[in-house]
Amino acid sequence: MRCENCGAELASGSRFCTSCGKEAAPYTAQEVITADQPRADYSQQYNYVPPQQQYYPQPAMDPPLSVGQYIGMLLLLMIPVVGFVLLLVWAFGGSVNRNKKNYARASLLLLLISTVLIIILVLIFGVALFNFFIDDISWLENLSYL
Repeated sequence: MRCENCGAELASGSRFCTSCGKEAAPYTAQEVITADQPRADYSQQYNYVPPQQQYYPQPAMDPPLSVGQYIGMLLLLMIPVVGFVLLLVWAFGGSVNRNKKNYARASLLLLLISTVLIIILVLIFGVALFNFFIDDISWLENLSYL
């Protein structure tokens, strides 16, 4: 390669001319690559698209219930039929405070579990008590004075 300013021969890989000191012309890709360096294949196109960050909107937070609201809820739930209907409305209603909805669902779940347990216990003890009275029928003989 020759200097464009003075025409002197430039050493391979030199950036400035040793004669005039002028900066040599920029290298082409072929001049930069020497024999001991591996040749890169620039013919392929890489289309890297960075992943898009997902946006998840935050749900609107319901304000917490006050102590007075909890007391009012508990007083309303003490009324037998009204309490059960209110639990259903609060548990499955659309525009109910999330705290009240979770409380109503938990109450209905506990009500269901306790009802099933009571039915099972009544059946077990009812059958046991019935068998006890059937096996020992001698108490009927003592009622002969009627």
